[in-house]
Amino acid sequence: MIQRNFLLTLLILILTSCQSKKAVHLKTVLKQKERTIFNIMVGKNGPSERKLKCLIDGDFKCALLAIDEEERAFDKIIGEINALETGGTKCGNELKTATVSYYKAVKDLEVFDRLDIAQQQISQNKTNTEKVRDAAMHKQLQLSRDKLEVHKIINQKEQRLIEVQKQFNSANRLD
Repeated sequence: MIQRNFLLTLLILILTSCQSKKAVHLKTVLKQKERTIFNIMVGKNGPSERKLKCLIDGDFKCALLAIDEEERAFDKIIGEINALETGGTKCGNELKTATVSYYKAVKDLEVFDRLDIAQQQISQNKTNTEKVRDAAMHKQLQLSRDKLEVHKIINQKEQRLIEVQKQFNSANRLD
């Protein structure tokens, strides 16, 4: 029994020592960045929530400021991910590149709202002629179609990220 436990412990030690500390660190840091992005987009009192509150109140300037804050937060995280060292980590550069590409696409979608807000301002401005307001509403419909295309791009980049994460985990014996 003691010999069996010893062999089991030895096997576990061998398997865990096969994991690259750099790979584990990279995965941990990327998970932390993912949580930060999540908080930016849906967190209580995050920029995205403030943007929605401003839009509900009809305060377009406030909404645009929230989008600016959101963009800066995304840029900061993307910069931090780009600065991560991946030397000696199998598939590390690929994972970093796929992650950055995905977050850039998500950022593009989030800041796309600037265009929509500009058209909302025009369409809701009572001093504009009906023709100008109608044109703005038509432009909003076109922006909605364009936004669908951005969603498709995000889905493609997300699928690529998932594939690379699987390769990274497999290559570095991570779960």
